[in-house]
Amino acid sequence: MEKNTMYGTKIRAFRTLRGLSQEYVANQLGINQNSYSRIETNQQKKIDIDTLKKIAEVLGVTVADITSNEPIIIQNQASNQGTQGIGHIEHFYTDQKDLYQQLLDTKDKEIERLTKQNEKLMNMLEKKK
Repeated sequence: MEKNTMYGTKIRAFRTLRGLSQEYVANQLGINQNSYSRIETNQQKKIDIDTLKKIAEVLGVTVADITSNEPIIIQNQASNQGTQGIGHIEHFYTDQKDLYQQLLDTKDKEIERLTKQNEKLMNMLEKKK
């Protein structure tokens, strides 16, 4: 089953929060880094469900975490090792703030790219008239 996807931004955010490289994730998936990069940049419009499951497994999340419209919340490594206290909470919220900023930055770049693409298409249409 293939589904149209635009999950690359979330996948990238999960990978970044985990501190994993694109090359590492690609190796775990059995694909090359360029193919994996296309997933993260939404250049590969379809991801089969098996690949999506493998990505989720490598990133330590569920497919629902990737496909949902909910904000990304990940426990950082310190919480998995039993570290408690205010420092942990502050670190967690700092990570979340940085992640949201990355998502906003990506959104602005995507809008700019699509605007340029739209302008090119409009120019092509005008030339054909």
